[in-house]
Amino acid sequence: MITVVSVHVGVRQTLSVGQRSVPTGIFKTRVDDQVVISRLGLAGDAVCDDRHHGGVDQAVYVYTEEDYAFWARQYRRPFDAGGFGENVVIRGLDAAELAIGDRLRLPNVTLEVSAPRIPCGVLAAAVPEPGFAKAFQKAARPGFYCRVIRTGTVAAGDEGSFEAYSGPAKTLLTVYHANYQTPPLDGLKALLALPIDQRTRKKFEKEVAKREKLALSPHPQ
Repeated sequence: MITVVSVHVGVRQTLSVGQRSVPTGIFKTRVDDQVVISRLGLAGDAVCDDRHHGGVDQAVYVYTEEDYAFWARQYRRPFDAGGFGENVVIRGLDAAELAIGDRLRLPNVTLEVSAPRIPCGVLAAAVPEPGFAKAFQKAARPGFYCRVIRTGTVAAGDEGSFEAYSGPAKTLLTVYHANYQTPPLDGLKALLALPIDQRTRKKFEKEVAKREKLALSPHPQ
């Protein structure tokens, strides 16, 4: 059984990332009431960089209580829920076993796993631990983005179930690692057959097109 531990939304704030000041909604505040979830995410949640975040394929970011426990052990201190920019914290699910296309069926909303979270400079600046983005990448505990299949509401204490993807499955972590170590051409095409998010799809399609073009190019004698 899946349980919603907490729900979080963020308002637009400014964060220093290196030499830049950037707008961000990564700092989330816990909401104890029901929160409406539309196709574009949680009501009241700011998305400041829509080039890299948000949209129907990355509408909700979910992290697990179990993965937060890992970070608490690593750094010997607790991390506040919402501190990684997630909208929903859940328990009762091993995120490492998730596949793209798996669904979380909660009482009033259904979410579909669409992408892993790729750590960036904003995460590194938001979490006050030196080298955290690299640690986050290495740990391979990225949490996951979801598209909203059934709109509705979500609240802490909601309980739900897990539904496995019905097609040929690839794990969330397979897609995660493919962002760093590009797989062979047939592996990339297999990932493109999944219901992955559009940003990842465009990246992988570009790589496929490049490789196929090279394969067709005449080789020097």
